[in-house]
Amino acid sequence: MHNPLSSQELMESAVQSTDLADFGPIPFKDGLEALVGAINGEKDFFDNTLHYLRVKIQQILENRLQVEALVKRNPEILEEKIIAPIIITGLPRTGTTILQTLMALDPACRFLRNWETAMNICPPPKLLHSVTDPRIQEFHQTIEGLLQMAPALRPINGLNFMAGGTAECQNLMAHAFRSFEYCAGFGLSAYGEWLLSCDMRPGYQTHKLLLQILQWQCPNEYWVLKAPMHLISLDSLMNMYPDARIVFTHRDPFTTMISGSSLVYNWSVLASANPDKRHIGKWFPRLWEEALFNSLEDRNKWPQAQLFDLHFEKLVSDPVEAVNSIYEHFGLALSHGHRIRMAAWLRDNPKTSLGVHSYAAEDFGMIRDDEDCRFSVYKQRFSV
Repeated sequence: MHNPLSSQELMESAVQSTDLADFGPIPFKDGLEALVGAINGEKDFFDNTLHYLRVKIQQILENRLQVEALVKRNPEILEEKIIAPIIITGLPRTGTTILQTLMALDPACRFLRNWETAMNICPPPKLLHSVTDPRIQEFHQTIEGLLQMAPALRPINGLNFMAGGTAECQNLMAHAFRSFEYCAGFGLSAYGEWLLSCDMRPGYQTHKLLLQILQWQCPNEYWVLKAPMHLISLDSLMNMYPDARIVFTHRDPFTTMISGSSLVYNWSVLASANPDKRHIGKWFPRLWEEALFNSLEDRNKWPQAQLFDLHFEKLVSDPVEAVNSIYEHFGLALSHGHRIRMAAWLRDNPKTSLGVHSYAAEDFGMIRDDEDCRFSVYKQRFSV
């Protein structure tokens, strides 16, 4: 029997470690309790998985303490303006990562780097293209260790976890304990259910605060961000960033659900003994079905000029022109230099350079007719 995690003990340990006591005004304890409860409910987690989660949660709590202390010392951080960010969202496995990667090659934009969001937030980087920050190598070594233990993850998530590569901005929301990371990485379906019903506003308050901190000494014209989990509460996102420009990626949901379930399974193999593919194949589509339909209702409240829909087939067939279509919609100019950089990146990173992700519907008990029915409104509206 594993020793259960305790929210109170984790908070006390973070306070002792940092010699700080103020976690800041943004609510987080409900999310912490939900996550700890879901972890304690898993009976098959390996000991090293529980150790990792304990360390990860404590690091987030320490980050909160350090962020609050930083803002108190530098109140001008709260004056930073997050102007008209471009935010990419869509069901998992719909091309959000490669799209953000290509858009991030524009020197006019700022994007979240994996090492910035996965390690200690403080001190925030002072150099936009820093190569000497010790957090970069630490992140690289951690991820390489995981990918060596589970090589099947490299073709699935390899692009997502390059140290200097684009990070999902849900990593920021994890500091309010509102992130799908724990569902995808550890198969915590109970926590996923909680996320669907919780108040997401603290997640977006934290999201903005951490963007302000990261932008403070590394300025930009605008941010290019991405996370599928924005589908849960698009309304909260848009209320936080009323001038945000949202790009929705679309792909056949049957394919995305199989691929996404395979992702969850391959991460779960690292976390627990005998993860159940059929169980994953049931809860994963159900979770994203609700998230998707939340977004369909919310997006009707916002001007179409701030929204853009991009089909996966267009992104795959002509990635540079797909980016250009986004720029044209939002009244931006795609520079010649940006086109060249995108073409070079695509040349140097062919689709199979990290391997091939193989998956089968029958492994997860998925039937096309059932999933087509589940997502029928979405399929009809966006012709996928």
